[in-house]
Amino acid sequence: MRLLFFICLSLALPVLRAQEKPAPSQKPASVLDPISPAPAPAPGEPLLPQNAGFPVDVNNYENPLLLFQGEKRDLPLADEENLEMLPPISPYLPGEDPPKGTPDKPLTPDELKLRNLGIKVASSVVGVRVWDEFGTQLSSGVGCFISTDGVILTDTGLLHPEIAEKVDYITTTGADGTNHKVSGFYVADLTTGVTLLQSESRETRPLELMPDSNFAQERTRHVLAVSEKRGLVLADAKVQIDSALTGLGWLNLRGTDSPGAVGSPVLTDDGKVIAIVGMQVPLKSWMNFALPCDAAAFELRKKRAPLQPLSKLPKTPKLREVANDPEFVAAFATLQQKRVESAMRKLVALTRKYPRSAECWALLGLSATYLGAGPEAVNCQRKAVALDPKAGLYWHQLAFAKLRESPGELPDTTEDREALELAVEQRPNDQLAWLLLASRCVRDGDLGKAQDALSRVTLLAPDYAQGHYLTAYVRGRLRDYDGAQASIKQSLQLNPGYSEAWYYQGLLLDKKGEPAEAVKAYRNTVRLRPTHPKAWMNLAYAYKKAGQSTEARQAFIEHQKRAK
Repeated sequence: MRLLFFICLSLALPVLRAQEKPAPSQKPASVLDPISPAPAPAPGEPLLPQNAGFPVDVNNYENPLLLFQGEKRDLPLADEENLEMLPPISPYLPGEDPPKGTPDKPLTPDELKLRNLGIKVASSVVGVRVWDEFGTQLSSGVGCFISTDGVILTDTGLLHPEIAEKVDYITTTGADGTNHKVSGFYVADLTTGVTLLQSESRETRPLELMPDSNFAQERTRHVLAVSEKRGLVLADAKVQIDSALTGLGWLNLRGTDSPGAVGSPVLTDDGKVIAIVGMQVPLKSWMNFALPCDAAAFELRKKRAPLQPLSKLPKTPKLREVANDPEFVAAFATLQQKRVESAMRKLVALTRKYPRSAECWALLGLSATYLGAGPEAVNCQRKAVALDPKAGLYWHQLAFAKLRESPGELPDTTEDREALELAVEQRPNDQLAWLLLASRCVRDGDLGKAQDALSRVTLLAPDYAQGHYLTAYVRGRLRDYDGAQASIKQSLQLNPGYSEAWYYQGLLLDKKGEPAEAVKAYRNTVRLRPTHPKAWMNLAYAYKKAGQSTEARQAFIEHQKRAK
């Protein structure tokens, strides 16, 4: 057995600046800043702001009714990639000779407590692998024994109806490396998440379930997983009930160590199971969603159902069946009609009915975004990407929801950048995701990557005024002033009403030693945005350099008025 610890860092970094509404044009509209706070609608106005900044308008949303017609979509595998963060620290066990590389200093009380808990529960946890008839792994996760005769508790996400028809056999691997097959199942419930498997090993050491736990306050607990390559993985985590409207009984699980895996038990200090991980968001700054063990405890207390072969695993509802549900169609139509509050009520009911549907969670998150409920939107989109991490659209929507979560403030994690990188990886033609990624890279100081992203933007959407503006900014930072001037000129040709582009052109002309031309650019800036204090100040200096003292004095007075 090995006990592993990992460290994951988070950075708080700024985001995209605001841009005004572009002039009407037949060309694609310039992209608005997604984190600018939207004004409250006046009485009688529609709920959806006309310029909310959301990248995918409802009318252009990729209808799930079309997404899955004739298209084969494999269920994403639950893998262990997120565990590879740092080399393991393996405290030696009592009575053993210290292995090479053992730290000279003794373990801290917390480390010793964690190690002892790992020793206590090691033999009760197994890695679970699901295979098809050709020996291809369909999914993987974790389970734990909850009876002395080999009943394993895991999450139903490992046996999703989308792959149920392909399942041929299931294997388990203990922390000591021993392997056994699963002979059948008793329960596989997508709603409660409870799956009970029967191991061929009939002599096991079970973990005790602790139902009716109080999750109202955030508590420090432990997430447990087992790996064939790494042994036992035990990490501290904080767990709390999600009290939001879109929480729907799920628990938020956060930590800085290993995230475990789908099916991982969440343990108390004395090794009792209080919850099971049901969804894992595949981000470096890991976060999981878990379900309390109450439903599993209920199944364990009542008379055990007959053992069924794996060929009888539930094969519905599949993605297509969810999308064809009349309730889903009605909710989507309501959202298209921009009746957002009504659509959200319908979608809440749908996510209760289909808690493992990425499409339902994504649409619910979209509704929350339109209503300005930033944290709720992020919550929903995290669940969507956890359930379908291969859907680039959901990563895009997660990034956008994260940017809108706290308008005008800096993101407190790198989650938006990670989401954007995954969005463009899976949707390479998503020009807005490339633009947002470029903006984030600029804020991170990664100008080379920003320039690469902007080259994709101008290739995919040559009529995006903001793309050319951001290109000008990056070129200016790289001291390519001629290139910056060419890009800002292109931006203004596409959108003459873009005040920030006029302001940046003024800066370039000022630096070039052309104050008279800079005056024209700054005057256009203050004409379009009279509240721009820096533009008034720079206009005053440009007037002075051009020998226009009276105009310079008047511009400086205007600057003082707006600087108060």
